Parts: sequence; structure tokens; C-alpha cells
Amino acid sequence: MKVRLAILAAMCSALVLSACGGPTNLRANLSTSTDSLTVWALSGTPPSYPSGVSLVGRQVVRVDGFAGFDFALDINADGNAVIYPVKLVVSTPGGARPVGLQKVTGIFDSVTVAPKTGFETDSALVMTPGEVVAVQSPHNGSGDICQFAISPFLYAKVAVDSVNLASRTIFVRVGFDPNCGFRSLIAGVVPTS
Repeated sequence: MKVRLAILAAMCSALVLSACGGPTNLRANLSTSTDSLTVWALSGTPPSYPSGVSLVGRQVVRVDGFAGFDFALDINADGNAVIYPVKLVVSTPGGARPVGLQKVTGIFDSVTVAPKTGFETDSALVMTPGEVVAVQSPHNGSGDICQFAISPFLYAKVAVDSVNLASRTIFVRVGFDPNCGFRSLIAGVVPTS
């Protein structure tokens, strides 16, 4: 009897996998995007000003203990932007999400795919205008966008266009792939890998 159940279970699994095209034949549904955003520095501005960026929301957000952002930006003493992953800014359980950052070579438009490895989750990075940072952000928490996906990660790229010291604002471009596990950063296309 156990053998028959095992065979039946294997046949059902094969049927389900063949109906879906196989477990490695995933398809993206949403196109990538690029946005220009204005972010206020973490320091030297009122706490109600948005200093964080939410990839899923594709917007700047206020930095608070709920950690509804993926990374935050500040301006250092040399006038350069500094990008912080969420867990370096918020010390609550919601901020423990290990967002990874990695500087990549090339200009913003030439970075077409996020790296597979090499992301740092415990460091902030100084960014001069034109430099590009790749972002790997897990979104597989309860009720999150990648909760049931094979890969929990969303990928993005960030470049600082300019820093305004007088208003303590940072002007950035963000390229984002909203499909869980897909690393394409070419604007306006539905990724195939």
C-alpha cells in the first residue's frame, strides 16, 4: 500500500511540474522601471523628511522603526552621499532584513544586470556622483511580495546624480526589477532571466 501511495504521489508531482513548465522555467510578469528621486539626508533634516527608499513602493519614504524602506541616504562631511542598508539604520526586528549593497563598474545605463554574488549587508557605501550601487533586497517575510517565491530577492541599481549641500538633498536614479529573483536592470522590459 505504501508503494502505491508513493507512486501516486510521484505521478501527481510530475503532472503538476509538467503543467507549470517545470520548476526552473519561471517567467517574469512585470516590466522593470527607472525613477528619478529626491531624498533628504538622514542627518541635518527633520525626521519627517523622507530619507529612505522603498523599492517595492518605488518611492522615497520616511525612516522610522517600522523599516518600510530598503536603504537610506545621508551626506558625509566631504559632501558625498552615503547609502545605508536598512539594518544599519533601524535596530528593531523589522530592520533586521539583510539588504545587500555592492558597487558596480560602469555608468547607470550600462549596468543591465545585478551581480549574482558579492553583496555586503553590514556596511554603508560612500557614493560620488555617477557611481552605481547594486541592491539585493529580500522580501520574503510574512505577507511580503516574495513570500512564496523560489528566490526571495528583489534587485535594483542606484546612482547619485547630484548632492545639494544647502538643502541636504540627494538626487538619485533607481532602476528596479519588481520580479522576485530576476536580476535584469534594463528599463521598460519584462525580464527573461
